[in-house]
Amino acid sequence: MSQEGCELFSHTTTSQDINMKDSSPAAAAEQLKDANGEIDESLYSRQLYVLGHEAMKRMGSSNILVVGMRGLGVEIAKNIALAGVKSLTLYDPKPATISDLSSQFFLHPEDVGKPRAAVTAPRVSELNPYTPVDVHPSNSITSNLDELKRYQVVVLTDTPLKDQITIADFCHENGIFVVITDTFGLFGTIFTDFGKNFTCGDPTGENPGTGIVAEIDSDGLVSALDETRHGLEDGDFVTFSEVQGMEGLNDSAPRKITVKGPYTLSIGDVSGLGQYKRGGLYTQVKMPKFIDFEPLSTQLRKPELMMSDFAKFDRPAQLHVGFQALQAFAEKHNGEFSKPHNDADASEVWKLAE
Repeated sequence: MSQEGCELFSHTTTSQDINMKDSSPAAAAEQLKDANGEIDESLYSRQLYVLGHEAMKRMGSSNILVVGMRGLGVEIAKNIALAGVKSLTLYDPKPATISDLSSQFFLHPEDVGKPRAAVTAPRVSELNPYTPVDVHPSNSITSNLDELKRYQVVVLTDTPLKDQITIADFCHENGIFVVITDTFGLFGTIFTDFGKNFTCGDPTGENPGTGIVAEIDSDGLVSALDETRHGLEDGDFVTFSEVQGMEGLNDSAPRKITVKGPYTLSIGDVSGLGQYKRGGLYTQVKMPKFIDFEPLSTQLRKPELMMSDFAKFDRPAQLHVGFQALQAFAEKHNGEFSKPHNDADASEVWKLAE
């Protein structure tokens, strides 16, 4: 991913690129957009194919804060810088340690003892001169939460649970998107809160379903040709084309469906649209989905867990408890997590989990 990301910003060299070399990152970022605020397609051509123009425009207007500059945090910061956001701010006043060098690829041995964010920011900014990279000025984010209002997205890594709750609740109340993620050995966790009435343009990411119509009866029941599974779900929307007899369906507004079986679906009232004769194609239309996210403090008590392996149905709930137990252990021991292969620490974590 790192190699491809670097290629993303090196495959095209223009006179504009040369003129930007001596300008500030903020000024260079503004030059990437034309008079209409459009993203420079020659620079972000590969990314535009994947994300689309709308997502790129939203990223180009986003100020993002990443907290925690250990292995996970710096990987996130690297990807955000390459993506081309309006600005990226890093926060981690903790001194770098020898162990950080194993995963934090922007740290050098001579950086040990220096604040992680301060030594990381200049090296992250080198990845993409068009994304300004700064260091959050405060020594404690929770001491002045109003400073977070300048950001559209806050990403928390390597953050104590009590601070996660404080920051996440503040962001939820002020319309700031929150992503909280951590890794513990072979296990990881991620929480997202994108506020109230968040618009998801494509809930599944799959290609729209299409099929051939075999029959449409007077009650609006549509049958697929040759008993081909339509693969649609209740609440999906479809449009029709090339229908003969019931021409009123062709190129009309998307119609919400009700699945009646693997080969049939209902499109509701079709009176006044004519009598179906033959032919026709149906095409799924991806409609925006509106989602209300709950704050972290609510989800900790009653989580909605994502299931990735149905063979281990109880695993997510166990990990949810285990991660909180680890955080509770760290809070009791000045931020230090339990040591590996230590029976006393393991016993204490187990009691906290219970």
